[in-house]
Amino acid sequence: MVYETSYESGRQPFVPDTQRGNWLHPNDFIYAGLSLAFRIDIFSMSWYLSMESGVVSFLPIYLISLAVYIIPFIVIQSFMGQFSSSGFISSFRLSPLFKGIGYVTLAMNICVLTYYSIFAMVPLLYFFASLNPTLPWSCEGFKTWAQNLTEEQEINLCNMKFGNLTEPIEGSGSGVGGNETTPSYIDNYVNHHIPSVLYFHSLFHDLNLFSYNDVDYSMSWQLILCALFVWAIVAVIVYKFFKTETFGVIIRYCVWTLLGLLVFLLIRFSFLPGAEKVYRHLFIPTWRDVGAGIAAIPIYGISAFGPGWGLFITLSSYNKFKTNIMKFSWIIGLGQFFLILGLDLLQNFTEVYLRVKTEHNYYSEVENIWTLYLSSGSVMADMPWPNFWCLLLNFMLFLSGLLLILIQLNSILTTIFDEFVKLRERKLEVSMGLVGLMTAVSLYFTSNHGVTYFTALAVDTYTTHTAINLLLILVVLWIYGRVRFQRDFEFMTGHRFSTWNINILRFVAPLGMLLALLLGIIVAFYEHMLSNVVIAILGFIFMFLPWLFIPGYAAHSMLQSLGSFKTRFQRCCRPTDWYPTKAEDRQRYEEAMGNMEITHQLNEVTGDEVL
Repeated sequence: MVYETSYESGRQPFVPDTQRGNWLHPNDFIYAGLSLAFRIDIFSMSWYLSMESGVVSFLPIYLISLAVYIIPFIVIQSFMGQFSSSGFISSFRLSPLFKGIGYVTLAMNICVLTYYSIFAMVPLLYFFASLNPTLPWSCEGFKTWAQNLTEEQEINLCNMKFGNLTEPIEGSGSGVGGNETTPSYIDNYVNHHIPSVLYFHSLFHDLNLFSYNDVDYSMSWQLILCALFVWAIVAVIVYKFFKTETFGVIIRYCVWTLLGLLVFLLIRFSFLPGAEKVYRHLFIPTWRDVGAGIAAIPIYGISAFGPGWGLFITLSSYNKFKTNIMKFSWIIGLGQFFLILGLDLLQNFTEVYLRVKTEHNYYSEVENIWTLYLSSGSVMADMPWPNFWCLLLNFMLFLSGLLLILIQLNSILTTIFDEFVKLRERKLEVSMGLVGLMTAVSLYFTSNHGVTYFTALAVDTYTTHTAINLLLILVVLWIYGRVRFQRDFEFMTGHRFSTWNINILRFVAPLGMLLALLLGIIVAFYEHMLSNVVIAILGFIFMFLPWLFIPGYAAHSMLQSLGSFKTRFQRCCRPTDWYPTKAEDRQRYEEAMGNMEITHQLNEVTGDEVL
């Protein structure tokens, strides 16, 4: 035996799940990776940096970050999953001391599921509303429910009122379309509310919705029904179609459907007034656009990995052992780039049109954050066949949210069954129990407080993502080691992971990630200052408390080992049960590791190599 086993270290041995299956077609891994780009909620995050233009303004910068950061991270996570054929807990067998990271990730991913259903519920609600002969947010339909508006909300697209604006200042706008003319004094600025956003307010009978000083609690029965409908669909798919082969086919057809809808909507939105400004900034960005783009890279960088952490680990674990993840990662990275660009263009077309419509007096924090989900309805109400376009856009948003919920849930369940052997006999009960739990908790986010304050949890997950990525660099490229990683990667794929790329990840990427982490902590502190007690408790339970598992599990692992402190530490850092699960691949790996030319580098770990 040329690798260390759990029997030698005193830990419980890893038992592979022989029933987990593989992708029906190797390209299903690509489709699964591409689907993570439809994390449309990430565009909300750009508001914190006032980066309304997003990817549109920094194509070259995004491509550079794709090559030196995003794709290498996809490769590292894919290596962990494919080599170990296990999820984001069991894959940390490559350095068991840090297995607590997997438990932190599990808690965080469950937390994401509790609120992420919002991004399927809201478009489903608007989809059903679009079936009415008269759109509720059209000016004709607006009159039927717009009662008791505040004086501020009376200033909207269906009832425009203009104050005594001062002379505008040229070129002082923001975003792609730019507020080409912005009033000199903000006190005289007229905020035109959007009827499709006010319609969402009316569902809660709460004119102060999205206001952080709103203490009255209310729920929307329409949103409750949509939540139950979303989780009922999830339950049916989990019950009938959650086998790996079938699930891959579902992902494949969903991605093709989303891609077709996105292209179709982009063509139509390209004919909106102001669209030429978006394209002009796409090809001729200003220095302000470039600066905004650089600052937004950390936010858009995490969009490539989906709403939870470790999804690529789980998705790649369904690959066959010799799959060329380097090639697939480049295809996924480039494909995600075009998808994110398309979604960003769609949002910018909407924002610029609203500025043109309101004579550059459109400004609202909430309406910017929820542009595609809430504000876009009023844009499409002005189009010919408005119901048709509203149905298409909201179905695309609903399908993207549902697909990411399914992938997140699949990743969580796969990881649980990989790690906890006894639960494999009760997969259906555990799966449906988790769906039931998520359904119950998600009902809180059908309330006015839930849809307002969930952004605090979203920022928490962003911060946690960044912190875990930093730890992943430490574990894989320092503790496990560059030489080991490169050699195992080449053995598995037949291709070498370049040393220069590893050095960038080891020495350069952490600097930018530390800045991103600092930004996340600041924004999270601000969000929790404005949120309520329920969100603070959820944040503590799912985001802060689990971090005790990392040092706690490390201490537990060392206590189970034997010898001096240094010996225990080195033994816990060494890979344990780290081998391919298929018998033929495992035999080849043992033969390769038995070669004296490489055994001393891979197995005889000294203190210097560990540190």
